[in-house]
Amino acid sequence: STPLEIEVQGARQIISAGSGLVGAYDPESGQEIWRVLYGEGYSIVPRPVYAAGLLFVCSGYEGPVLLAINPDGARGNVTESHVAWRFRKGVPHTSSVLAVGDELYFVSDNGIAECLDARTGKVHWDERLGGEFSASPIYAAGRVYFQSEAGVGIVVKAGKTFELLSRNDLEERTLASYAVIDHALFIRSEFHLWRVGQ
Repeated sequence: STPLEIEVQGARQIISAGSGLVGAYDPESGQEIWRVLYGEGYSIVPRPVYAAGLLFVCSGYEGPVLLAINPDGARGNVTESHVAWRFRKGVPHTSSVLAVGDELYFVSDNGIAECLDARTGKVHWDERLGGEFSASPIYAAGRVYFQSEAGVGIVVKAGKTFELLSRNDLEERTLASYAVIDHALFIRSEFHLWRVGQ
């Protein structure tokens, strides 16, 4: 998992999720500021995401859980005091969650997409997209883009109600997340690099 730098009450923290826990560290000294334990998680791939004043962390393999953590005033082991909510259904092992405003989007490895309220964890919608997923979703121009391992891009309208806008099949295996440069999407597939834009 790629660490994330955040600012909490004017101070920088480096968030690093690993086996069994997520920790916040002082970037100058390396000292641990706080930690949240999540059991026997391992092979943590999804990147932490910080939005709406909360830190969102997936615990990895062996019964993944999505944790929403409030880092304000956190010191030491804050597992019991600073976890705002937990969510267990369809949490991804591989792809990262996506925060857009007060909504949180993600897709399970087996293709169930979810939209949650970022502040409460309430489910707005969940839909089976079909296929398996490794790539993280992205947001652009009011749309959320999901990319399946089979090469199918699924575009949905961002919002609290599910609305499918399009399905686009590259007919080639894709594992990587999209890159966005100069109003274009770049998609790496098994044999090609695609540029989608004007």
